[in-house]
Amino acid sequence: MNKGTFLNSIIAIIVVLAIVFLSQKPYFEGTGKNLYYKTSEQMEGYWNKASNWLKINIYPRLERGVTEKGEYLKEEIKKEKDNFSQNLWVKIKNYLAGKFSNIFGTKVE
Repeated sequence: MNKGTFLNSIIAIIVVLAIVFLSQKPYFEGTGKNLYYKTSEQMEGYWNKASNWLKINIYPRLERGVTEKGEYLKEEIKKEKDNFSQNLWVKIKNYLAGKFSNIFGTKVE
């Protein structure tokens, strides 16, 4: 980050904080509104540049990462679901075998 961009960012933050502070005071309400309207036009350009940069540089990386992790998560969820189903069936089978054993007096394994 170069000095010019850094200074512009600091100035923008100070302006925003000043607007917030002034807009809360009743005697500076008109001044704060005028300052807001003047700076909002300039800030809109910066916001558009930042938004475009995010769309070009960050979102594709995030999308690729989510897609890769999504496939892995799908496989893991399927494995856990299958394990749960198998364990549930074994427990039901053992429970019913125990009841059958008690009713008929036999030993079931």
